[in-house]
Amino acid sequence: MNTYFLLLFFGILGILGTIAHLTATGWVIWLYRDAHRRSFLWRLRKWRLKQLSALACLFFLAMAASYGILHESWGWFYLMGAFETGLWWLRAVIGQRV
Repeated sequence: MNTYFLLLFFGILGILGTIAHLTATGWVIWLYRDAHRRSFLWRLRKWRLKQLSALACLFFLAMAASYGILHESWGWFYLMGAFETGLWWLRAVIGQRV
């Protein structure tokens, strides 16, 4: 099987997915920019950022698995991105007040 088209597809998908996640994160931060700490909007902002972080982690894990199957080195970069976003999500969940 020719893997050139798969690599091209995953390359475009990876770039577009990363840009989409960064854009969505910027949009959430901009949308809730006037939220005061410990207010409802601040909690909603944190909730949205946790959701985006979880989605980004799953996206990066899927991309790492796809590149890992194709034996490409880009899989390691996506795996590092998945660990970073996963650790951010874990710190946000552990650090929240009940």
